[in-house]
Amino acid sequence: MHSLVIAASLVIGAPLGERESANADALPITRLEQWFARPKPNGPRFLDHGTLALAAFGGAPHRYRVELRTGLFDVVSVGVTAHWLPGQAWPRVWPVAALALWRGALFEVGAHYRPVLFPPVDRSTTFEPDAHFALASFTLGSGLFSAGLDMGVANLRVPDVLAGDPTRSRRESMFGGGFVVRVGNEWIGGSLDALAAVGDDEILLVLEAGVEIRFGLSPSVTRLFDRRSR
Repeated sequence: MHSLVIAASLVIGAPLGERESANADALPITRLEQWFARPKPNGPRFLDHGTLALAAFGGAPHRYRVELRTGLFDVVSVGVTAHWLPGQAWPRVWPVAALALWRGALFEVGAHYRPVLFPPVDRSTTFEPDAHFALASFTLGSGLFSAGLDMGVANLRVPDVLAGDPTRSRRESMFGGGFVVRVGNEWIGGSLDALAAVGDDEILLVLEAGVEIRFGLSPSVTRLFDRRSR
């Protein structure tokens, strides 16, 4: 009887899950897949190809925001960020984007754009604030830890002092920069982010902490992540 069981197991083969895993590992990897699977920092600014990232942040001045992004070709990361606070008739939604110029094993360089989502104000007494950052990003990472510096331009809506009306404003471009720290792996991580816009008469600080979960959009992407982490 024992020999019959062994013979039957040889005919039937390994369990389905084990066979699927073995087949996935046996699939050939193209040069493009090898490039996608190369070692890269698990940084906060740039997403791997075929990755969907869902994040939630709390901070100032926006109070909170959620973000949804996807990565394309290991180069472009695009998505939207939004919040909906009491006093707002509709959610405030803005696009976000990042462009990676170089992603090595330990170092990443590129640029990213992000808006600042302000709480609602009384427009009868003041103007509605608005700010946007376009920044070059430099990130150094290894293992679960990555940190980066941002430098570039911030464009803000500031008071129009010459108009003599607190509800009047004008736009002004100024220096923008800051730093970011992320702790986590390819799939989940937490981050601390600090940005500042500094002008002649204006200073804006943007501080936030958040958590991000990343998903592979296809089994092939998940397989490449698994091979990269081995």
